[in-house]
Amino acid sequence: MLEVAQFVNSYKIYKSEVKSYRTVSKIYIIKVLRDERKYKEETYRLRRSFMRKKRKSYIAVTGSIRSEWLRGLSRKICIGALAFSAAVVLLTGGKVGAYASDQTRVSSDESQVTVGYDDLDDTLQKGGLGVVVEQQDGAASLASTYDATALEKRIVEGIKAWQTSIDVSELGLTRDDIDNGAVKSIINSHPEFISLSGGYTYWTSGSSITKIQFTYLTNAKEEQQELDAALQEVKSKIDTSGMSDEEIVLAYHEYLTSTVAYAYEDYFNGTIAANHGYDMYGALVKHSCVCQGYAETMFYLLREAGLSCAIASSENINHAWNIVKIHGKWYHIDATWDDPVWDMPGRSYHDYFLVSFDTMNKNTLINHTKDRTDMVVSAQWGDTYTTAVDTTYESGKFWNGIEKAIFYKDGYWYSISEGSSKTSFNINKYQYSTNINKVLYSGTAKWTTPSGGYYPGVYSSIYLRGDNLYFTTPDSLNKIDITSTNVNPTELINIRTQYNSSTGNNLYAFGEQYGKLVYFITDSPNIKKTKDSSNSSKYNKEYAEYTFEMCISHKWDAGVVTKEPTYTSTGTKKYTCTNCGETKTETIAKLVCTSHVWDSGKIVTAPTYKTEGTKKYTCKNCGTTKTETIAKLVCTSHVWDAGVVIKEPTYTSTGTKKYTCKNCGTTKTETIAKLVCTSHVWDGGKVVTAPTYKTEGTKKYTCKNCGETKTETIAKLVCTSHVWDAGVVTKKPTYTSAGTKEYTCVNCGTTKTSSIAMLKLSKVTVKTAVYSTGIKISWTSEKNASGYYIYRKSGKGQYALLKKVTGVNTLAFNDTKVTSGVIYTYKVQAYKGTVVGAGTEASRCFVGTAKAKTANESTGIKLSWNKVGGARSYKIYKRIGTGKYTCIKTASSTTFTYLDKAVKAGTIYTYAVKPYIGRTAGTYVASKYVCLRPVTAKVSAARNGVTVRWTKTAGATSYRVYRKTAGGKYALVKKIGGANALSWTDTNTAKGKTYYYYVRAFKGNYYSAASKAVNVKR
Repeated sequence: MLEVAQFVNSYKIYKSEVKSYRTVSKIYIIKVLRDERKYKEETYRLRRSFMRKKRKSYIAVTGSIRSEWLRGLSRKICIGALAFSAAVVLLTGGKVGAYASDQTRVSSDESQVTVGYDDLDDTLQKGGLGVVVEQQDGAASLASTYDATALEKRIVEGIKAWQTSIDVSELGLTRDDIDNGAVKSIINSHPEFISLSGGYTYWTSGSSITKIQFTYLTNAKEEQQELDAALQEVKSKIDTSGMSDEEIVLAYHEYLTSTVAYAYEDYFNGTIAANHGYDMYGALVKHSCVCQGYAETMFYLLREAGLSCAIASSENINHAWNIVKIHGKWYHIDATWDDPVWDMPGRSYHDYFLVSFDTMNKNTLINHTKDRTDMVVSAQWGDTYTTAVDTTYESGKFWNGIEKAIFYKDGYWYSISEGSSKTSFNINKYQYSTNINKVLYSGTAKWTTPSGGYYPGVYSSIYLRGDNLYFTTPDSLNKIDITSTNVNPTELINIRTQYNSSTGNNLYAFGEQYGKLVYFITDSPNIKKTKDSSNSSKYNKEYAEYTFEMCISHKWDAGVVTKEPTYTSTGTKKYTCTNCGETKTETIAKLVCTSHVWDSGKIVTAPTYKTEGTKKYTCKNCGTTKTETIAKLVCTSHVWDAGVVIKEPTYTSTGTKKYTCKNCGTTKTETIAKLVCTSHVWDGGKVVTAPTYKTEGTKKYTCKNCGETKTETIAKLVCTSHVWDAGVVTKKPTYTSAGTKEYTCVNCGTTKTSSIAMLKLSKVTVKTAVYSTGIKISWTSEKNASGYYIYRKSGKGQYALLKKVTGVNTLAFNDTKVTSGVIYTYKVQAYKGTVVGAGTEASRCFVGTAKAKTANESTGIKLSWNKVGGARSYKIYKRIGTGKYTCIKTASSTTFTYLDKAVKAGTIYTYAVKPYIGRTAGTYVASKYVCLRPVTAKVSAARNGVTVRWTKTAGATSYRVYRKTAGGKYALVKKIGGANALSWTDTNTAKGKTYYYYVRAFKGNYYSAASKAVNVKR
């Protein structure tokens, strides 16, 4: 609970560069929040007031939270962490930058540009929950046209080069893009940028952004170098080659949960931001951060491993975590909530490792009143996130149920788990690719309490260094050689002898913390700190902490050359760790020969008249070789061969002959004269102008030898078979007279005349359908008609005109003058004046409507219906609730009632009865009823009247009591609301008189059958 109350008076924050100020209103902060739920709601409310873009002030809240048991606490700690840190800046006199929604733009008289400022407080590195790009109010619907890829590349390269001013004038970036988070989203996607200070300034020309200016922290380069070195250390410690995707994610999860401590003390003291608690520097260099630091580091490592990943966040619980795509499916990882607080070295949970969204949300609600359904993705790399639904990795995997850090070496995973009992443990060596587990060592460990009892379970921890695996028991720190075929542990420390530790005090924690290898001795696995009574910013350990002297992060010296490199062989250099004295040897590359000294060379291939030769030279220093070309021999006097004809001469073209020098292969070409044509050979000719029935044509012939041509005349065509055109109507036909049409031969122009038949009305197709009160007739349209005649006959009788329809747009008619059981045949014909068209017939038997009625009886629901004329059978259908109708009974033509005993009390049933004549069905009116079983009533005389009691009926919402006296009629005397009201006292009675009662159960307007009547004499 919060213990410290603070009072902040109104004050003004003056901003000289924009000549504006803000007033921070007077805020009274709650003195004591004894209820933890109120604490979380209050910090959540404060956080929302800080992190929204249009915020007005900051509020500082400090204090401490009552220590909770192990993992329950780790799932609650992120609530409010952001609000604490953001507040401290203002309360200690920090500078406030302009926010995105309050950008200040100052116009310059000389350049006519606008200067704007945007803060970076919403970025993950500054303690925000990330920037989600969204459409702004009043913004255009067209998509932004700026080059997002080029902008990211420009900013990333600029920040890496420590540029303060970055030119973006040609990228199409606008103010709206800035407002929508274009720059912030890039910063979020690159958590390795920890050096930016405050916000950034941008220059615009019109609506376009021309330049972005960043400022850096004073010690930025030094801290960036430290972070880069830490990343190299992670790379050296975690070799992901040969790992599956899920193993890569597990390796980084274990590294973070085993080397990073949640910044709990900074959280309470409001010093998260000051100690890099929001970024990768805090996680990897200081080994202490809050959820953003875990999430950003995991995102960076997964991105570098080439896995599609993202950072997710929730305002509901004020928290950030990760999402990763493995084998085509998305999963959630929350390293923060898998790392317990206070920090317990060596302890790592796996409840939030590669889980579905539903599983993560269910686990969240175990310790929180709010969930993560407001999740947003604010930084993403690779594929676009889709909902995580797969649960493959939530059971059956070697890490499931493990609560200690797992280590990897040379293709194997090492873990400690519970053995055959609650006081035994196994140290496992597991190969993921083969799913084979080997127990390296089994032991017993009883974690006693000061009172003589013990804590069941595994509280031992392991740590892997080289080929040595270190593990703890309640009273000792031991090691085993993982390469040994006969594993025997060696005891390194015994707390009973070395520290005189009494029974009940045990070695509960062992692992890395703040860059050191430590172990804790205490009387409970609930390791914690408590606030100092005299110093509210100091927290005292409730355990004894000791450092295990082992170098877990080597610092190598400059090294000593043990073998000098030459031009032909490598050298070696030996480095020594300045911490522990361990050595390593690295290879020195061979010397690079920058100025070769060539020998006189050796001829490899001698030159000829046709080919060049080669000569090889070797460097006398390094042995490098080079090859030079020797020119071909020069032929000074060609000796030509007899030559080869490469193109024969023809009557139209010359030929060619090629000669080759017998010495050097040089060639020359000479021309062969064209052949002379002395007798033409004419081809079949080609028609130049085709003859017609009215004009002659021409045909051109060509000599096949020399190409000379001649032209001849082709006689006009003779029309022996006319080809008639489509014709022209000379007289249009009508519905009372024929027309005429004239055709012309397209070849010779001859004409002929044909008759066109009188117009006819088209045949009308009729259809019938039954509806509740008759038969509906419909028909096809005849657009040229004046209307339609509808004829009807009954059975085998004669057609009679039923209806004359005027107009062509009416295409249906309802015949209501029908009798159930009678077959009617209809015919519809179009008419125009005295002309009547043909029509088809359609028959339909009319079947009437059966109306269902329902009522509860003692053994079920009774259904009754009316008799339908001509009906030969009735099909009874039942529907339960809103389900589908099911036929439950086919009744004869003389049956009009049915008792359904297959009913359940309290259930709504709907019944429908369809009358049938053969296969033709009539219509129905359904009836709905709730099944209510009759109650069992009892009466007894009471002091002030008669008490009626009855049994409860399923589904009933009220009851009604009916009464009569001897010889009288029953009448309603009482309505009683409520499903559980099961008695009533009738005070309107006279002593010595006998009364009769029965009770009905009700649900709305539905009621049960009456109970059996009971009587009593008062």
